[in-house]
Amino acid sequence: MTLPDPAGSRAILIGVHSASDGLGMGELPAVKRNLAAMRSLLTDGTVWALPDEHCVSIREPAYPHEVLEEVERVAGEATDTLLLYFAGHGLLVGQSQELHLALSGVRWEDDCLSYDKLRNRLRTAGRRARRTVVILDCCYSGEALNGEMGAGTPPDQAELDALVASKAEIEGVCVLTASAATRKALSPVGEEYSVFTGELMHVLRDGVEDVGEFLDMASVYKAVTARLAERAGMPVPQFGTRGLGAEIVFSSNRAHRALAVARGPVGDSPTAVVVVAPDHGLPPVIATYKGVEIRDPRLALQFLRTLKYDEGDPDA
Repeated sequence: MTLPDPAGSRAILIGVHSASDGLGMGELPAVKRNLAAMRSLLTDGTVWALPDEHCVSIREPAYPHEVLEEVERVAGEATDTLLLYFAGHGLLVGQSQELHLALSGVRWEDDCLSYDKLRNRLRTAGRRARRTVVILDCCYSGEALNGEMGAGTPPDQAELDALVASKAEIEGVCVLTASAATRKALSPVGEEYSVFTGELMHVLRDGVEDVGEFLDMASVYKAVTARLAERAGMPVPQFGTRGLGAEIVFSSNRAHRALAVARGPVGDSPTAVVVVAPDHGLPPVIATYKGVEIRDPRLALQFLRTLKYDEGDPDA
């Protein structure tokens, strides 16, 4: 395991805290704070120690081309680790329920940023990057109340959320998403950050006990999920990987460093430290579709319900 090389790594942070009047979505003041805090975390030496110029914030983009052009530019510079983070409203558009990211200047749902286009641009422009991490803190509903990132969820929304999370897959990367559009608030009024991003930053800043020297994405996912489970009614994050995506190292584990200092020298060797190998503890893969590993039975069931048989598609 190796830490990301700051010289060859890039981060793209996208935040849309105000909502287009045409879309009828409420504002998300926590998202504005999310973006500033995530940038600080990535550049102050806590996680990656990225140079300021390697961490690009795209605040309040009005139209898709603003995001796609900047993503293409920055992703093309990455040779080590490429991180894309989005916080704001997400919605499902059209009969195919494709994931779109709400922007500040659009008036129609299908004018929002298509995640499929963003994914393709990231994949193409970032092809030199050794590893890519995508983190989405958004919902998938078209309606939101003030202080919430999701509202008006139909009874089967949980299964639909899992399906949409699966559509966020990018070849050779790890995708971590906040669970979408549940009946519970993801950005409660009065909290400094949205719930998911707040817990994610806590894990990165304070570390995780008993997972070794480094935090890989599987460890981050498990820790964030565990912290959310301690809060009543919080959604469960989604986690998808291809290849060795679960083993992508995100940062050093600050809890491990603190434990090593507390233990002090062991025997005659002042540098000897017991290193615990990370236990990913992920559920087994029960199916695959177009290279996407499916670990959740509900997600597998949703695919079976929605897929239409196509003789020309060997995966179907």
